Amino acid sequence: MVTFGSADNKPRIMFLLSLVTSIVLVILFLSGALLTNISRGETAYTHVDMTAGSIFVFVISMIISLSLWPRITDWLESKEKNNKIPE
Repeated sequence: MVTFGSADNKPRIMFLLSLVTSIVLVILFLSGALLTNISRGETAYTHVDMTAGSIFVFVISMIISLSLWPRITDWLESKEKNNKIPE
């Protein structure tokens, strides 16, 4: 059962889901960049490269997740409505 609250809360929930998704992707990007620097033994990426890349990943992932999360929640809600057995 998926409930996302009232219609007034839906934009806030979508924004928070997008923010969390973007932060997770930035953490994955940074950990990959840091692990690459550690594994090579020399500096493959500078701090400026990692900062600029993190900003880019954050902005792009916010744009994409702000368009995807509403579709996902609508799909889940419609799936839930279709699975209810009419009495």
